[in-house]
Amino acid sequence: MRTFCYLLFFLPGILWSQSGAPDTLPTRDTVVQSVPTSLPDTLALGEYAEAYFQLERLNTGLPDRPTTINLRTPQAAMEHFILSAREGDFASAAFALNLNLMPARVQPQEAAVLAEKLSYVLDQRVSLSWDALPDRADGQVNVASAGKQAVAGQPRRLISFGQLSQGDRDIQLNLQRVRVGEQAPIWVIAAPTVENIEALYAEFGPTWLDRNVPDWADQIVLGISLWKVVAVLFLGFLCYLLFLLIRTITKRLLNRSESEWLTDLSTHIATPTALALSIFVFYLCMNNLLSIAGGWSPYLYALLLVVVVGTVTWLVMSVIDYVMERLTETQVEDVSDEENMESRRTLTTISVARRVITFVVIVVGIGVITSQFPSLQNLGVSLLASAGLATILLGIAAQPTLGNIMAGLQIAITKPARIGDSVIFEGEYGTIEEIRFTYLVIKTWDARRLIIPLKYFITHPFQNWSMNDPHMLKPIVLHADFKTDVDRVREKFSELLKGHDLYDGESEPSVQVVDSDTTAMEIRCLVSARDSSSAWELHCDLREGMIRFLAGLSDGTALPREREQKVVE
Repeated sequence: MRTFCYLLFFLPGILWSQSGAPDTLPTRDTVVQSVPTSLPDTLALGEYAEAYFQLERLNTGLPDRPTTINLRTPQAAMEHFILSAREGDFASAAFALNLNLMPARVQPQEAAVLAEKLSYVLDQRVSLSWDALPDRADGQVNVASAGKQAVAGQPRRLISFGQLSQGDRDIQLNLQRVRVGEQAPIWVIAAPTVENIEALYAEFGPTWLDRNVPDWADQIVLGISLWKVVAVLFLGFLCYLLFLLIRTITKRLLNRSESEWLTDLSTHIATPTALALSIFVFYLCMNNLLSIAGGWSPYLYALLLVVVVGTVTWLVMSVIDYVMERLTETQVEDVSDEENMESRRTLTTISVARRVITFVVIVVGIGVITSQFPSLQNLGVSLLASAGLATILLGIAAQPTLGNIMAGLQIAITKPARIGDSVIFEGEYGTIEEIRFTYLVIKTWDARRLIIPLKYFITHPFQNWSMNDPHMLKPIVLHADFKTDVDRVREKFSELLKGHDLYDGESEPSVQVVDSDTTAMEIRCLVSARDSSSAWELHCDLREGMIRFLAGLSDGTALPREREQKVVE
């Protein structure tokens, strides 16, 4: 650990001492110097041919291509270029370039330089897929469903082997099949691609550190230069310190605010903000200073960007959660009070909106992440390429989830049920405890939880006892003998009801004989209370009192009895 610290401490001095060392790589200065002052008026194109580009000439400023160089197939052309560049023979690698956009007089001087620059860019930023490069002269593929680029049996004269972004535009790296006069067609790196080499090298060429690092620090470890491994670790340590600094500063600044909102917000956004910024700084330094090379480097940079997008998504979701929590605390009162209708509506709207916004943020985040991996953009297209099968299967698979999401929006807009409402659903009485993203939770009277998908809930009838008015009438059904004095029952019920604390007084005591059979008559007594829970308790208390009254009325003769008539012969 001490040796590592010493190395980090003396690294700037070592790099400074090497600043005068000769540079073996093309410098960024050559980008401007090597651009020709004028371009040829023509690409030397001949007649149109479907299987190749007919040219009148190719690279007239270079010597004749040796017969040992094989450019007959796309794969052979790239193999020649890559292998020659690895061996340092950039003059030979230049035979795989179409230099027709460059004046012939400058081709001998610039061809090898352009080949070296393109080799550096490919090594740094492009992961070649050799399986995607056909080893056939006509560029055909052997599988008819090999994607959108070709169909078996159809010759190709242009094949892409990569893509790089420069600023706000994408640069395609292409191979083209050309035929000069009556010679056999060959594959070369396309002229527009060669024309963009300078711009790509300016964007992805070696940094100052790459050109001035000492030889001993440029040893390869796990496919990466030793100094880059050390620099990555050091950069990671610095970004960790930056994370701690940003988090501390964010908390202190927000805590000093007189606004209670900002003070509480510090605990929610300090960590994701610091993490997003520190990782973004790490990504920028990796991309612009260290220039990590290798075929896997695009995936590394994409992964870092994915982490940045993920932390930003986390930050946005933290802010959304906090805002919704504050709205709930400040705008929503006690929803257990069934008379608080407005609070129930507000809480339901906030609950559904919170989950819908979270869903949108997650979808956008996933979309941005997916866009960093071009291979994911066409995922499954080659496997499900017939008759829109992919779209059909995706629609079928997502139908239940999307249906529940739409049902949640319907509940939020029309509000047939709200959080805190007392409902009866399929014979179960309970209170809506929570409305989640795709389902709602009903807490039953015996403390059970019913988990019901929103689409199923909204498409089946249910009773909402507190939708418009929490006031509720609850019946008490009694059975009494035919000789029972109903007026005395009515007086006793009125006495018990008006003396109970849960009676709201909105409805007068009501006692009616509603039915009878061969053994007794049915008496219905209606109780009135402010909400469903109060009505239930009042209903139970008064039923107990009325049964006790009937049992003592007329020495129990008011209770239902079966009569038998004896016939004496």
